[in-house]
Amino acid sequence: MKNPRPVFVPSLLIAMVLVLGSALAPAPVAAQEEPRPEIEREEPSVLFGERAYRRYEAMTQLYADSKYQELLKAVQQYLDGPLNDYERAMGEQIYGFVLISQDRVDDAIKRFERAVELDALPNKAHFSMMKSLAQLYASREEWQRSIDMMRQYLKFQPEPTPEDRIMMGQNYAQMQRYRDALPWVTGAIEQAGAESKESWYQLALAIHFELKDYRSAVGILKTMVARWPDKLKYWEMLSGAHQELQQDMDALAALMAAYNGGLITEEAKLLTVARMSMYNELPFQGAQILTRGMESGQIEASEPNLRLLLSAWTAAREYQRAGNVIDRLAPMTGEGDLLMQKARLMMEQNEWQQTVDSARAALELGNVKNPGGAWLMIGIAAMELGQLRESRNAFQRAQEFDANTRSQAREWQRFVEDRIQLAELRAANN
Repeated sequence: MKNPRPVFVPSLLIAMVLVLGSALAPAPVAAQEEPRPEIEREEPSVLFGERAYRRYEAMTQLYADSKYQELLKAVQQYLDGPLNDYERAMGEQIYGFVLISQDRVDDAIKRFERAVELDALPNKAHFSMMKSLAQLYASREEWQRSIDMMRQYLKFQPEPTPEDRIMMGQNYAQMQRYRDALPWVTGAIEQAGAESKESWYQLALAIHFELKDYRSAVGILKTMVARWPDKLKYWEMLSGAHQELQQDMDALAALMAAYNGGLITEEAKLLTVARMSMYNELPFQGAQILTRGMESGQIEASEPNLRLLLSAWTAAREYQRAGNVIDRLAPMTGEGDLLMQKARLMMEQNEWQQTVDSARAALELGNVKNPGGAWLMIGIAAMELGQLRESRNAFQRAQEFDANTRSQAREWQRFVEDRIQLAELRAANN
């Protein structure tokens, strides 16, 4: 799983201000009611000798002026002199900041490690250095070292901040220790509440997917689509999680929410929603999606897409609309059987004239597998229209084909001829 790589968060300038402030200002008094850390660290003596302080002050000015090459020489000379632990820790720290400014991260880490090992910086600067080291280890993909440093750092903190928890979660996730990562990430989100960052939810979601805990993933995703409703990927992931749980209607509902919100505009995704609608026995909805997509130009009115639309309208028992699709599709494919299909649909609706017209159009277009069946439909529809002689002619034509059609056509022809004779007798008596 790929997650955003932790970075060295404090800017160098901010870090320098922190160092100088710690060097020159008295240690803050802790609030009495704050939670107590696991380990209390006494504030060390922060005493600069006059000579060391003047040299350190000159180095900070070189840093502010971005004169890094001069500063490197000055820091090395400073560290080569006699210094107490506090003076040396301050020198190692500023040395590390300069090395980072020159992208010499590996060398900077060594300087920061020495600053921490001296255990002489004021609490605020010392703990900041520990956390910065954890971040730098993570930037080099030394996840376990980052975890170990963070655990040491957290012993001195009343409680982890949401950012602390996320760093731990990221480290464990990068090591694919997802069950160890999850409590840290969920704890960060719970602690931060509405201030939780989108990337934190993404990390929690990725962990749930890695653990195949799709039910929990659904819970996270519902929060994500509520907070970021315009991001299609979260609706799609919510649908996917529901599908993993075999909750097909819920999966469709997620995509329909995105569709109704105007987020789904690509042809492939529109087709997916239409097919899912049909799969979930909502063919009318699927047909509407396809129709709107073709009308807007988002879905190409190609043969496969028109066949899908035809299937949707047919399943929805919208036979007139299905017939209209066939009128577009048949000339495109040259398949007379499509018009035969329309004739059958019209017959089911008792649309006799359209049945005749469609069957004749099928025969005219050709490529009809059962032309005898077309003549049989023409005969039946013409009979219903009262066109008895045309009906008899059609049944006679139907008998020119296979035995089964011939048998049916003969029965119908006898029936029509009886009606013709009855009509002629009535006319004669009048």
